[in-house]
Amino acid sequence: MSRDLNMKVNVLPVYTYNFLKVNDSTIDAEDINIDSLVGPEVKELPDGVSLRSGISFDEAGEIFRANKEKILFTTGVPGDPNGDTSFRDEEQAVRTGMGIDVDKLFIEAGAKADIYTVDEGKKVEKPVILRFDMENGKGMLASQVIHARKDSEVTVIMDYSSQDKEAAGFLGVSTRILAEEGARVNLVKTQLLGNQYIHFDDIGGACFENGAIRLITLELGALKAWNGCYINLVGKQSDFTSDTGYYCAGEDNLDINFVADHRGKKTNALMQFKGVLMGNAQKTLRFTIDFKNGSSGSVGDEQEDTLLLSEDVVNRTMPIILCQEEDVDGRHGATIGQLGEDVLFYMQTRGIDEEEAKRIMIKARLDSVARLIPDEELKQRVQYFIQNIA
Repeated sequence: MSRDLNMKVNVLPVYTYNFLKVNDSTIDAEDINIDSLVGPEVKELPDGVSLRSGISFDEAGEIFRANKEKILFTTGVPGDPNGDTSFRDEEQAVRTGMGIDVDKLFIEAGAKADIYTVDEGKKVEKPVILRFDMENGKGMLASQVIHARKDSEVTVIMDYSSQDKEAAGFLGVSTRILAEEGARVNLVKTQLLGNQYIHFDDIGGACFENGAIRLITLELGALKAWNGCYINLVGKQSDFTSDTGYYCAGEDNLDINFVADHRGKKTNALMQFKGVLMGNAQKTLRFTIDFKNGSSGSVGDEQEDTLLLSEDVVNRTMPIILCQEEDVDGRHGATIGQLGEDVLFYMQTRGIDEEEAKRIMIKARLDSVARLIPDEELKQRVQYFIQNIA
């Protein structure tokens, strides 16, 4: 199946000045080849996790609609200064970082979803591993729902890779998460696709009381990539923590939109981004902490550390804090710059030239995220990939 893509994605919760060109992004591509509408098979499913596969994308959203009295979506239009910045119930089963156009694509294409359900009270020891081994010229749409029932815990690892570094193709992924009371979902995504791939990765989730979502992502391949994540911290003392590493070189273009939506009391969010830009690469990062009414006692922190290794890169960073509640603690910051003269001088006094110094700094930034991967085999493969690109 071949189709054209024209999608508005990664829309800011509240619009800023249009001339900044960061309010949203567009996926515009012709004749995208989509060979598969289902995700990869799981060779071994851990005890305590059940799988329903081949479910329509819309039907898979019923898990969230059945809990809509807890997932407190209200009406409103993004960017409307006179209304709530939430979205309408009928648009999506659960709000995602990239937005409604991704859902429409999956529904119109007839893509299927896999639903992974974790038994109540079960702490799953082995991770669920999904390996996307993409061939040159191939395309795929894949959707997952991860449903962690009360007091359960699970780790899901999603590995996107191509054996050929020059491979071209398309991979679009939608992952929706529901962490019930006291449940914890650890989600790891590593993107090592060929350098001509078009890729998007859309995440949306909700945490009930004392629930937690822990996200680790690495965006290291693909020519054009979009990444979105929207986590609704519904319940009291729910938690969202994310660590993202990225590397863009040549003509790469990466567009990111993360939102932590604080609704319950004493909720916590920590979002950290570490990356490297080289050549003519472009990167846009939007990350938002949104304290809604009722989120008193909540804490949000968003930080970025970006190394620019070329004068021709384009970096756009938009850290945002929105607040409708008084008793909250919100922090944000971004460290963006080139390799300092003092660092270069220090390394040169020890016999390290400028090019080697750059390689060391690239590896240090990306490896700090790669070390968090809980699977040793995948961790080593990612670290080897980092060594080669650096």
